[in-house]
Amino acid sequence: MARQMVDIHLDASEDLAVNSGDFTTVESTPQHQQQLIMNDKGDFKQNPVACVGVFEYLYDENFGELIRTICLEFTKDGMDVVSVRLMPGGVVSSDAFYK
Repeated sequence: MARQMVDIHLDASEDLAVNSGDFTTVESTPQHQQQLIMNDKGDFKQNPVACVGVFEYLYDENFGELIRTICLEFTKDGMDVVSVRLMPGGVVSSDAFYK
C-alpha cells in the first residue's frame, strides 16, 4: 500500500509556499521525484550520492541510461517503481510511490 509522504510545500519556483506567514504542507511524492531528477549528485549535503542530475544527460543519446538512473534513485529513496517513461518534449512520466 502506498504511503502518503507529507512535507513542506515548494511553489513552482521552488521557494517555500506560505499561507498567512505559515509554511504549508502537501503530499510531496511528486515534489520529491522532481527534486531527485533535477538535482545533481552532491547537491544534498546529507546524502551526496543521491539524485540523477538530468542536465548531465542533455546531449546524451542514451536515454535508457537516464531512465535506469531515475529508477535506481527512486528505489534508493524508498519508492516502489512501476514505470518511468520519457515522453515527447522531454517530459519524464513516472508511476512510483513510497512503500
